[in-house]
Amino acid sequence: MKKQMMTMALVLGLVAFSFAQKMGTPMLVKAGGEPIDDKIPYAGPTIYDLDQDGKNDLIVGTFKGHFKFYKNTGTNAAPKYDGFEYIMAEGEKAEIRNW
Repeated sequence: MKKQMMTMALVLGLVAFSFAQKMGTPMLVKAGGEPIDDKIPYAGPTIYDLDQDGKNDLIVGTFKGHFKFYKNTGTNAAPKYDGFEYIMAEGEKAEIRNW
């Protein structure tokens, strides 16, 4: 059992190392010239072309279960964000409850 746990830990470590090697250099992301800061921890960012204009937008899930949409007004190589709008569903902020 102990050997299996050590093997599993090694495999998971190698997977994590491999994944980390594929990630780019960290960068400070700004919107409207200011760093994006939700002021509440546990933001969940992802990149996706939400408005289907060919440019990758930034979507940030918040601790409260809402989603902020930062439209990319730059390019994919040099994204630019001027602010955010909440993603809406049926006239209200879209929400996925955490608990």
